[in-house]
Amino acid sequence: MSGLGLGSTPVGASSSSAGQRVLDEHLKKDAPAREASVARYMSVVAALASLTSVALGPFIGWRLGALLVVVLGAIAAFFFVQDRALRRGWYRPGVRWVNVAIEVSAPSLLFLADSRLSSVEYALTAPPLVLWGTLVSLSGFRGSRALALGAGAIAALEYSLLYVFVAWPRLGPDTLVTLRPPLFAVRVLLLFSAGVVTALFVGHFNRRAAEALSAVRAKDVMGKYLLHERVGAGGMAEVFKATYSPEGGFEKTVALKKVLPAYAADGEFLKLFRLEAELCSRLNHPNVVQVLDFGRHGDSFFLAMEYIDGLSLKRVLDVHQAGGLPLPAVSFLAIELCQALDYVHRRVGPDGAPMNLIHRDLNPPNVLLSTLGEVKVADFGIARAASRTHLTQVGHVKGKPGYLAPEQAAGEPIDGRVDLFALGATLHEALTGRRLFPVGDDLASQQAVFTMPIPRPSQLRPEVPAELDAVVMALLERDLTRRTPSAREAREALLGVMGAASAFPSGQAALAAAVKRALVEWPELHRRATEAALAQAETDVVATPWSGKNSPRV
Repeated sequence: MSGLGLGSTPVGASSSSAGQRVLDEHLKKDAPAREASVARYMSVVAALASLTSVALGPFIGWRLGALLVVVLGAIAAFFFVQDRALRRGWYRPGVRWVNVAIEVSAPSLLFLADSRLSSVEYALTAPPLVLWGTLVSLSGFRGSRALALGAGAIAALEYSLLYVFVAWPRLGPDTLVTLRPPLFAVRVLLLFSAGVVTALFVGHFNRRAAEALSAVRAKDVMGKYLLHERVGAGGMAEVFKATYSPEGGFEKTVALKKVLPAYAADGEFLKLFRLEAELCSRLNHPNVVQVLDFGRHGDSFFLAMEYIDGLSLKRVLDVHQAGGLPLPAVSFLAIELCQALDYVHRRVGPDGAPMNLIHRDLNPPNVLLSTLGEVKVADFGIARAASRTHLTQVGHVKGKPGYLAPEQAAGEPIDGRVDLFALGATLHEALTGRRLFPVGDDLASQQAVFTMPIPRPSQLRPEVPAELDAVVMALLERDLTRRTPSAREAREALLGVMGAASAFPSGQAALAAAVKRALVEWPELHRRATEAALAQAETDVVATPWSGKNSPRV
């Protein structure tokens, strides 16, 4: 809000600033691709200029031609290698300034070569100097006014230094008037002006683009929500980072869950989607993701929820597969999840009667962690009241395989203890870095929750203390009479964990550090996993024989 009062922002300024923010985010996200395009252009131009120098050898002299080939070839090789690196995912913001400096310095290198092997008069009038302004303008493709002004300043400064220290001492008294200081100063001014003009164009283009984004706001951003990048997707809905941006200058970052078009007409799914909104609107707890709004825009339904600046526990665990999370972080995570479940299980309705809520789908993807170490339970899409008999009848099974309690997997009547079993499976995974139960369509995977021996976390990670071991194993008891009866009791047991695995005072800081590490490493991990999956898919297609004339056997 830039320190302005709520009433001081003009009407329409909110959408304009939001549009500018979307443009800035896009330019930042697209920077590697744009830098790769410029590098590719520079490598091609430098390579062609190198070949041209060979062809002009008889006219400019073979020594000069050879030197130009070396200089231009080095520039072409540099940008070719950089283009390959950028397309493979390598990128640093500072590389833009390095590239601009190299691009606008190329004519300086050619000037030195021409002045040494030919004459300064030739160097001051050689064809490559014509490209200097073009190279300054090339910086405008990066969308930054500072880079454009910097390019113009570098070119003008280098040209001035070359003239003062290289050209002027060697110019004779009868030199052309166009090469004398007054007119040369005009050349320098025009060269710097190329950077100024480019900066003005970039600024104008960016403003117009931001205005265009703001102009389509009413049609494309769910009314008063301005969508940014997609942060998650499931089989039936996708989640975007968004800005709640009504008129008057108020803005708030939210997460917007939007129904996929294929399910926008699915009455049963939309009913569940609405029930999720109604249920979550009644929940207000620091460890539960809040639902702020529910609505319809065109043919699409959406939920606006509290935005968590971080990652899901699933993504954090993907990065920490070797050994699991730090012990204090797991203890803190467990206590926070117990507080969320205790609140949900003991929540009362508007009439004061217990709601007997069960989450039914607690697992790492539905636990959100912020960069501050905050823990939030999300996705109450299948949460229900255990007192509703039609929702607990035999055969009604919902939840994520691998985290279902035995009674839940068997379709038997359930209560809040199924969430405690899921909590135990989640904590076991957080401690060991591996899933407790296998997930698959085979009979062995489906029966694992009923028959597979459950190892104590300390069997896979010896430093896990006995107290923490005991809490997790009590949550994972298959016998309901022996399982921890409530989230409150599990929390009290966790508070009794002392020593290096204690949640306090370092648990939240350790969890925050794990999230920050995952934010850095997960994109590369995800990229490698995607490439491996695509490679495997290609291998499967090649290796799979055909069954029939037109369809592959899967």
